[in-house]
Amino acid sequence: MSRLQKKEFRAAPQPRRGRPPVITEARRRTCILEAAEQVFTDIGYGATTMEIVARAAGMSKKTLYNMFPDKRALFTALINLSEPYPEDALRHGAANSREELRARFLALAEIALSRRQVEMTRLVIAEAKHCPELAEVFHTRSMVKGRAYLAAALQSFSDANPDITIPDVEGSAITLFSAVLGDLHFRALLGEKTVSRRKLVARIDKAMKLVLPNMGR
Repeated sequence: MSRLQKKEFRAAPQPRRGRPPVITEARRRTCILEAAEQVFTDIGYGATTMEIVARAAGMSKKTLYNMFPDKRALFTALINLSEPYPEDALRHGAANSREELRARFLALAEIALSRRQVEMTRLVIAEAKHCPELAEVFHTRSMVKGRAYLAAALQSFSDANPDITIPDVEGSAITLFSAVLGDLHFRALLGEKTVSRRKLVARIDKAMKLVLPNMGR
């Protein structure tokens, strides 16, 4: 029995007497997409079938096909609706001090290196040749949004500390983003274990010191 089959077997609900509960179409769609994400990330796009997704969702293939005509449509819906940054995960507001700026960068880095984000990135990379438009959507929602968040934090810090000059906020955000996450993200995609929070903070501090040497403390 495969790992996915064992997981499905353990998660299979016990049969209950009486009429099954009625769920809305929106909830049914959500259940399908959640199951699809789990299956895609567990066994990959190529090995995934509509039958496996239907079983993982606890629904019939007919129900699945009524909502999604094929696997490609299901994958497209998943990527289009996927939000890499959970609600309120990235704190906004003033980043007046070096500590506050570091905290915002740390929140961004931990999401970018999370298991879910890494697995979704693998999926998108694997299918980028066949679905370049989905790769662009994913890039905008993850990389572009992440850099924009960091740039906003840098601008906030600069506004709160007029004696510290950051001549190119956008460029500094891109450089910091790449300096901290570039190599770590690549290693995570290769399956290496994510570094500890302590090491991640040390890496952030080193990057900030190199890119923004006049920031101070």
